[in-house]
Order: sequence, then structure tokens, then C-alpha cells
Amino acid sequence: MKNFLLIIFIFTLYVNGYAQHSKEDINKLVQLAEIYSNDDNGLNKDFVPSIEKLRTKKLNHIIDALILISKGDMKILSPEFLTKPDSTELKYWYVIREIHYNNNSENKKFTSEEIANKVLNEKINEKWLLANYYYMLHGGFAKIFNDGDLSSLNFNLDEYGLKNEVEKAILYFNLSNSFIQRFKVLNAMKNYDKLLEFEARLPKFNNKPYFEYNSFDFEDFEWIGYEKTESYKTRHIKNLFESLLSNMIALGEKDKYDDAINLYFKSILSKPEYFKYSENLESDLQSLYQQFNKK
Repeated sequence: MKNFLLIIFIFTLYVNGYAQHSKEDINKLVQLAEIYSNDDNGLNKDFVPSIEKLRTKKLNHIIDALILISKGDMKILSPEFLTKPDSTELKYWYVIREIHYNNNSENKKFTSEEIANKVLNEKINEKWLLANYYYMLHGGFAKIFNDGDLSSLNFNLDEYGLKNEVEKAILYFNLSNSFIQRFKVLNAMKNYDKLLEFEARLPKFNNKPYFEYNSFDFEDFEWIGYEKTESYKTRHIKNLFESLLSNMIALGEKDKYDDAINLYFKSILSKPEYFKYSENLESDLQSLYQQFNKK
């Protein structure tokens, strides 16, 4: 009886695991990952025709997304792509990431087929899978914002099938960072007019300006980036602090003091519980907090 139950258990694992991925899907997924790895921005004229040939039912949504990303098409910001994909698609995106990293590693140890088989048979943290998905859309978001005015858009984070505050924050960080990461460069260049021009084109999040989103009271987790592991909160909250400070400085430099003060008090700049995630900015944030809260 024990042997029979063991056979049933192994069969169940097989059916629910690797067997759900057809040989065609896996072969074409590996080919897709190779094309992506050689042209991750989709700039080559052969990129779209090459990946179009790899369509299967399970790869269609991925291929649609990669084409939109390569073109900087507004549709990548639609619920069709912002909504959390199913677990199989998330795994496929992770295969693409891991093959890309492996191909660009100085210590390449595995073939792309081995990477695909390894990932598809592993249990991977769901937060890593989701963070990877939105990160891979990230380039498309940024392309759109280079010239696009998104001020009429609102991203309601409750509408994308995200189950908790961690998942909503993962989407928020990837969307907002695509737009405001450039604030740091513009601040360093003292190009305050351009920075504020970008700010005026920003979308809303939950019907509020980007700087008012602060639902980061979730348990931190380790995120594996390119050959290093780091705190997810530190990586993303630090980036947000840097962009917020750049935005606030630009407002002050252009004599928009009321707007600068409003940004300060409605953002995490005024929330000491998040300062520990800012690394080298912590002492500056503490000083700023003390100045604004003098009695």
C-alpha cells in the first residue's frame, strides 16, 4: 500500500509540475529567452518578427508584452498587462530572466535548456516571481514616459488581482520608478525645469500623487538581483527617497515652497519609520525631520 501511495504521489507531482509544460512550450520559451538575452530592449529590426514565430497558447501573452515593451506602446500600461499573471506565466518570465542572467554571467555554468528545466521544477518565492514580472515590463513603462503625458491616468492598485500590500508595493515601485528615477539625474544636472516638467506629466496612484503612496508596512524580504541578494525594501525605498528629495529640491529652487512642504509632509520623507531603509541618507532625513518638527 505504501508503495502504491508513493507512486500516486509522484504521479501527482508530475502532473501538477513539469508535465503541465509541453515540449513545444519549453523549446520555444528557451528560444524566446535567447532572443531576449541578445536584445533585451527589442531594438533590433528582427526582434519582433523573430519572436512572432514562437507563439504558442501559453507564450502569446509574453510575446505580446515584449512587443509592446520594444515599441514603447501605451497598451503595456493597460489592465491586460498590469494584472498579475497566473503562476505558469510568472514562471516562464523567470525562465527568461535566469537564461538572460546566465548568458551574461562571467561564470556561465549551464545551458539554457538546463536553466529552463531547473526553474520549471523549482518552487520559487511568489514575491520574486511577481517582482521579476513587473521589472521586465519596467523598460516599456519608461519608454512611454520619455515623451508621453500620463497625467490623466490613475493606477488603482486594487484592480490588478494583487492579494496584499506587498504585491501592490511591488507594482507601485516598478511603475513609479520607471517615471521618477530620472529625477536624480536631473537634480544632479540642476535641470529643475525639466524635472518639474516630468512631474507635471506623472500619473496618479489610487487617485493621489505618486509621493502620497506609503503602504510599505509589510515584512521585508530578500530579493535576488543580478548575482547579489539584497533587502527589497532597502533597494526600492532608498530609490524612492532619492527621487522625492530631488523633486523637493527642484520645487524649492523654483520658489514653489508650498508645493515642496506639501510633498514633504504627505510623503515618506516625513515618516521616520522608513528612514532605516535609506542607507546613507538616514542622517540627512533625520536632520530634515528635526527641522520640520521643531517645537
